[in-house]
Amino acid sequence: MLRQLHIFLESELLFVKDYAMALGNDELNNVKKIIQKYIDMPMPGKTFQRAVSTFQIFHRASGNLYFLFITDLVDSLQYLDETMIKTIDKFTELFPNPSKVNEPSNANNEFNEFLNQIQKDLHSKIALIGPAYAGKTTLYNLLRRGEEKIHMDFAKTSTLEIDGISFDIWDFQLKDNFSLLWSKFVRGSDLVILLFNLANYNLRMLDHFLKLHKMESSASKLLIIGNKRDLVEDGDIRRIKNELSISDFEEISLNVPAAKSEIYQHIMKALSLRKKIPSNFPELIKNADDLILERKKVQALASYKELLNISKSYHNIIYTKALEKKINELNLQLKEESEKRKEFDRTKEFEIAKPLKFTRRVTVKPLPSPDSSVQSINQQSLTEEKPTASPESLKDLVSFQKLDKEKDLKPIKSQKSKLKIIKPISIPKQVTKESKAETKPTAKMPMELFGQHEKLKEDIRKPLVIDFTKELQKLITQKGSSLSLKLCENLITELEKSLERPITLEDIELASNFFVKQEQMT
Repeated sequence: MLRQLHIFLESELLFVKDYAMALGNDELNNVKKIIQKYIDMPMPGKTFQRAVSTFQIFHRASGNLYFLFITDLVDSLQYLDETMIKTIDKFTELFPNPSKVNEPSNANNEFNEFLNQIQKDLHSKIALIGPAYAGKTTLYNLLRRGEEKIHMDFAKTSTLEIDGISFDIWDFQLKDNFSLLWSKFVRGSDLVILLFNLANYNLRMLDHFLKLHKMESSASKLLIIGNKRDLVEDGDIRRIKNELSISDFEEISLNVPAAKSEIYQHIMKALSLRKKIPSNFPELIKNADDLILERKKVQALASYKELLNISKSYHNIIYTKALEKKINELNLQLKEESEKRKEFDRTKEFEIAKPLKFTRRVTVKPLPSPDSSVQSINQQSLTEEKPTASPESLKDLVSFQKLDKEKDLKPIKSQKSKLKIIKPISIPKQVTKESKAETKPTAKMPMELFGQHEKLKEDIRKPLVIDFTKELQKLITQKGSSLSLKLCENLITELEKSLERPITLEDIELASNFFVKQEQMT
């Protein structure tokens, strides 16, 4: 039977006519590679034939057009050659401009009607075989449509049409199950239906008909049906399958109302007939197109892919190729948009954070112990005999430094004064930062009080130096962000101006937290 017709114009697929399931889009591309040399260097006037998998291909050139027919293995070049010539002549007559073949027109309708007729003219054959009294004539009468033709006393034919595909169905009414005429009867069939009685069968007889199909029409499809299912118990069905060594046969009762539709389904499955694509399929494609106009490209892509799977399941090459083209174009658009967004993110200017302004009162953490810190004292409030600290001097704090040992002191560097030992002064556990007027020392530190400690002099030459710029950058990096040294330096400068005092490690910690939080918000 004729399954597909493909017409190429200068190597590009121009027209497709599907009768039954055959080549999908990928298989068609593989076949095209096989015949590409004939397309590139055509040999007009000759039809070529070749078997491909479970099908045959017949191809022929005509000018810049190339015609490809897909059929079953049972079809012969003798019939297909004449059919191809008729098709080429009709196409060139109706379409002087071949590119307009898919446009709605009277010529397009006439060509499709012509193609339907040539399928009927090929007379695809379905032969009914099986032992006598199996129900073959009952099945024939159930399926036949239209006029009946009697070829001999024991052979008659009628037409059968399934989803627009026409077949000739043959009923061979020989009483002799081993007649030699059976061989001629099944020869050239597209489908052989072997019918037997589930309630009364003979293993030797069934084996004879199976061998008949294998020897005389092995290229034909075979459908085995067990009739009179209503007369057999379920347990007997399992026994019958074991006895026949046939695992794949259909069970049916031809005397029930649903028998005709069941037979149709079995024939469609055996011949791999193509189901008609849903009538609303073009509308579904239009809905997906509308999603693109609404700038919902991702949803449109998902819809196209779903429709593509449906199209492939129905073996509709036209819709399949159109949807694949839409999907490729949409994927390209989405890829370009993604690259543009990435480029924009890379070139976007970095905005410097605004100067930090603290709105809450900042306090100093408690000191480890009262004996491990030194407080700056006003020089005028001290005496050489008995150094004492007035309450006012507690406000003039210069720095705190943790002692390495309990009695070691960390001095404050001063070039003009000598050092003398002073007793540690107890201070409150929590000291609140005061205003600028209160915290700024009114006199230089009396460093002469620390003169007796030679070790302190060495420490003075090696003061503790902290690079706040690098420290700020380090803290920001640890918190999952980043900032250049130059911008860190600018940020510290702004912080010093805002606080109007020397900054501390705690200030750096607060500044890093504030910067990271602001960056996350933007």
